[in-house]
Amino acid sequence: MTADSVSVKDVLSNLSTNTDTFTETFTATFTDKKIANPSRLDCQLLLGFCLNRGRAWLIAHDDYILSDTEYATFTGHMSALRDGKPLQYIVGHQEFWSLDFQVNESTLIPRPETELLVDIALQLLGDCKPIIIDLGTGAGPIAVALSKERPEATIIATDFSFKALRCAKTNAARLTEQQPEFVQSNWLSCIAANCADLVISNPPYIDPSDPHLQQLGYEPTTALVADCAGLADLQEIIQSSYKVLKPNGAIIVEHGYDQQDAVVELFKRFQFEDIRAFSDLSHQPRAVSARKSVQ
Repeated sequence: MTADSVSVKDVLSNLSTNTDTFTETFTATFTDKKIANPSRLDCQLLLGFCLNRGRAWLIAHDDYILSDTEYATFTGHMSALRDGKPLQYIVGHQEFWSLDFQVNESTLIPRPETELLVDIALQLLGDCKPIIIDLGTGAGPIAVALSKERPEATIIATDFSFKALRCAKTNAARLTEQQPEFVQSNWLSCIAANCADLVISNPPYIDPSDPHLQQLGYEPTTALVADCAGLADLQEIIQSSYKVLKPNGAIIVEHGYDQQDAVVELFKRFQFEDIRAFSDLSHQPRAVSARKSVQ
């Protein structure tokens, strides 16, 4: 089928009219796929991406007829979306902290829940020119957001993935004047002792046996999964951060919804003080902060 009879309105109807020729052909194209029909919003965003237009334009020009090339591009991307590929990987970007980050399959997709870590960091940082270590930076959302908010800070962002660091560097160059330093490293292995005012991380924390992992199949497993019921990397970060932090330095980590008590206990085990637990906007346990003792 060509796109001669397919308008923006047809697409935005979300395939709801079985008698429509477009719907019948379109539905047949995607039989036996892994997920249900994408939402109307996903269709809008995907179509806007294919046409290089915003949502307001689509609504105002719903009689626009797609060209054969536009139709083929849209149906190809829709097939990937229905196979479970995240929309963010298809369009190549995701918003975080009101900034437009490029993402790809070598990086975790930044989640709005992780903005909580930036909020906590801004509360904990004093008036000094802080040295901040962002562990497992991925696409760089935390490091870049903090660079925008605290341009006087020295920010070192680490990741063991060279491809992720390349993406993070690209984002930083686009989005902030004060460039973080990006370092390929396994957590804090390259960081000197007693140098940091803040360590911040959204590490892998999903249990390898968690059934929800199937829904995250396109994202890098190494950025999602950790041994010991998802706590292995959290323990390594918490334990090694004590040496890296200055006296009274702070650490903030994100964790899974059912891990907060265990993370608090890890901070206690490794002699941290002023331990505070936080929930996200959905009232789910999401993060814990703590400080190294002053002495």
